Amino acid sequence: MRFLCHNCNVFVYDEERGDPKLNLKPGTKVEDIPDTYRCPVCGAIKCCLHPLGEETVSQETEEEPILVDKDLNYYRDRGREMLTNICGVYPVCDGDYDHTCFGQKYGAPIGMGGAGQGKTFSTNYNTLQQYRLKMKVIKTHHEPEMSISIFGKKIIIPVMGAPLSGAKPSLNAAISEEDLYWGLLKGAENFGSIGAVGNTPSAADDLGLNTVGKNQGWGIPFFKPQSQDRLIELFHLAESLDVIAMGVDLGGAGSTYWSSSGKRLYRKNEDDLKELVDSTSKPVIFKDIMSVEDALTVVDSGASACYVSNHGGRVLDSGQGVAEVLPGIAEAISGKILILADGTVRSGFDVLKILALGADVALIGRTLAQACIGGGETAVQMYFDYVKDDFHRAMLLTGCDTLKHVNMNILDKLECPLISRIK
Repeated sequence: MRFLCHNCNVFVYDEERGDPKLNLKPGTKVEDIPDTYRCPVCGAIKCCLHPLGEETVSQETEEEPILVDKDLNYYRDRGREMLTNICGVYPVCDGDYDHTCFGQKYGAPIGMGGAGQGKTFSTNYNTLQQYRLKMKVIKTHHEPEMSISIFGKKIIIPVMGAPLSGAKPSLNAAISEEDLYWGLLKGAENFGSIGAVGNTPSAADDLGLNTVGKNQGWGIPFFKPQSQDRLIELFHLAESLDVIAMGVDLGGAGSTYWSSSGKRLYRKNEDDLKELVDSTSKPVIFKDIMSVEDALTVVDSGASACYVSNHGGRVLDSGQGVAEVLPGIAEAISGKILILADGTVRSGFDVLKILALGADVALIGRTLAQACIGGGETAVQMYFDYVKDDFHRAMLLTGCDTLKHVNMNILDKLECPLISRIK
């Protein structure tokens, strides 16, 4: 028998099939589900599971059926409801001053916003919007070739999920930490890409890593810069779980959540980076690189990828935007190491701009979290599909037949920078 969660009207539990993600074996009856159960979509308890009769799904009943086709807008609306007072899931996620997430929090959790006054978050958006795409359409038709191989795995477009974590402090506990990780990983995989997860002081520091392991290693765990000994332990565990790669959020040394929890984080020097790389045979990524000097150090460490990011503007206020520093970093290290980059990447058009500025792969953060909260892996996959459609269109209309044609020549930069309104 099947049961529908009446809180979200999305999740359906099938007793015959069970649910591996919830550790429920096939044949597990609803009455036998542990009281610790929470709906993987909305977090509701098991009393919200109601029998789903055949009449419920019939398209011939006079009343509107409960189960209807749900598009990305439906799941974004659902995410907005679940993130009340944390995030408005606005049409444009730009850190604008009149958005729920914006502004100084005076020691309170920053939610989905940025550090301090949130200026770095909005700078990420503004510096990327300084670039305009040049339309070039007079050319022999060629369907854009969009796939790329990364760490020995082929993905259908050069887009991945950015490492996310902190469901309790950042996302209003609208979803459990494990469900957030699972939705991000499975949604990306089902689409044909790779998801990434972080770690947080509000859960076991290896929860994200173990969730990747539960997904047969398909995903990339990132760790905050914990003690060197603990990082090496986590690296060894990651290797045993056969993850695709692993990374360290170097900018996480300034994480407010970790410092308020009393758990220490540390800056890492060049020798530390080399020691981490040498501790595993798996690819290692160093994230939160925002200067040419640091990028060159990452190359010298032997890492497999340099991840240009300012942590979504969540650790340093009044910082530079990713689009501001990416071209210089790419000029210094392109061809020597894989370059990943994020920074208010919301659409396929943004992806093309990030690639043109020098990245090999673009990563999406906040908007994937919003989708995951609203509809789990289904909504995450839908968001990737949406990005893919726009990316295909962007390549087609800028004359890019292959990814090799994506460079600064398809961009035009505004002379006057955009400036966020500051209240």
